Amino acid sequence: MSLLEVNNLSIDYITGEGTLRAVDDVSFSLEQGESLGLVGESGCGKTTLAKSMMRLLPDNGFIKAGEIIFKGDDIVKKDKEGIRKLRLRDIAMISQSAMNSLNPVHTVGDQLVEGIRAHSNATKAEARKRAEEVFEIIGLEAKRLNSYPHQMSGGMKQRAIIAMALSLNPSLIIADEPTTALDVVVQDKILKKITEIQEHIKSSMIFITHDISVVSELCESIIVMYAGRVMEKAKTEVFFKTPFHPYSLGLKNAFPSILDIGEELISIPGAPPNLMEEQVGCRFKARCPYRTERCQKDEPQLKQVEEGHFMACHYPERIGEFTEKASKRETWEAVRERLIDEGGDGI
Repeated sequence: MSLLEVNNLSIDYITGEGTLRAVDDVSFSLEQGESLGLVGESGCGKTTLAKSMMRLLPDNGFIKAGEIIFKGDDIVKKDKEGIRKLRLRDIAMISQSAMNSLNPVHTVGDQLVEGIRAHSNATKAEARKRAEEVFEIIGLEAKRLNSYPHQMSGGMKQRAIIAMALSLNPSLIIADEPTTALDVVVQDKILKKITEIQEHIKSSMIFITHDISVVSELCESIIVMYAGRVMEKAKTEVFFKTPFHPYSLGLKNAFPSILDIGEELISIPGAPPNLMEEQVGCRFKARCPYRTERCQKDEPQLKQVEEGHFMACHYPERIGEFTEKASKRETWEAVRERLIDEGGDGI
């Protein structure tokens, strides 16, 4: 049995303008010790999906359908006490607003000790000892436990939050853009440290990011999301050699590669669709260079196109053609011009 199985999960938000389907019929599994990268542009449903696994959706968000099976139990059906016991001890989350998560009027050590005690049977002394241990693991001196958040740099605060998430050796770590606000040098150190600890405690990890280059370094598998749906999923090594979906090809073109130094980057024109509106056909159709009449009417389903490699596109037989054309700037410039002609935004 997999550590985590997400089956046909759909998540809605109730807004003043109506219902928004943020995650739509998403399924995947995660094995013990596996690292999964969840990628896509802002607003594609990555963070909503992550928060649902800890039942941390805002008041206007709810799970409409599906299952989240963790260690054989459905998280969707757990009561508040069952979810409270699950958090930190079994599933821990490092959020993208981590540096703002520390209470400015309490020392970092007090907050870490309180978190450990709230989710375990540890005494205050035992929790303090564990806090010192995880600070050492994460690369901070134990004396920093006596510091208030304003006395620590951004990198130190980020490490403190990571230490809190790892304090009870959770089976699953969800890292949601954990280094967004940090400079690239600190970011690299922290990402490597997260990976080292994850491998040491043999936990699984879901790494959520818009930067597919990070996933290439940290994760064994990858899922590409767009407008609430899974567009592609595969082993990371396979994906970066031959991404299949037109959206994936566009994402790959938009990030630099050390193998193609000096090559000009190509962005995807336009923006994701408005999920407040009914979605008809392929969700990427407005921005896709290869769309047909079929794409306009019928939504493609996620299907296996090679062993372990899945894609939601009507034309798997045209992958070679798509790959060749996607590397050319004129391919995407034609999309930009089409968007402008149709009255949209070609930015």
